Amino acid sequence: MGLRRTTVMLWTSLALAAPVALAAQPAADACAEQLSQLQKRLAFLQQRLANLEHELASRPSPQAAADAWRDPATWRALRNGMSQADVLRVLGPPGRVTVYYGFLRWEYPDALGARVDFDERGRLIAWGALAR
Repeated sequence: MGLRRTTVMLWTSLALAAPVALAAQPAADACAEQLSQLQKRLAFLQQRLANLEHELASRPSPQAAADAWRDPATWRALRNGMSQADVLRVLGPPGRVTVYYGFLRWEYPDALGARVDFDERGRLIAWGALAR
C-alpha cells in the first residue's frame, strides 16, 4: 500500500506541475523576445547618439555661426526647398524676421542687409546676399 500511495502522489505531483512548467515556457520566450528588441533599440540609440555627438563636434562656434551670413561662400550653399533649420545651420540666426502674406523673410542683419524668403511650408524660395 505504501508503494502505491507514493506512486499516486508522484503522478499527482507531475500532473499538477506539468501545466506550470508548460506555462513557464511561453513567458520565457516572451522575455527572450523582449530582451532581443531592447538590445536592438539600445544599439540604434547608441548609433544615434554617436551621430549626434559627431554633428555637434563639427558645428562651428556660436559666434562663427552668428557671423556665417557675412561670408559670400555660405550663400552659395543655399538651395531652393531647404528647410528653415538647414538655412539656420548655413547662415546662422537672422537679425530680423518679417511675416508677409504667403511667405516669411529672414533678414541679415536687418532690413538693409541680405535676406532669405520661405514659403508657407517653411521651405526656402528666394534669397539675396549682401551686394559687395
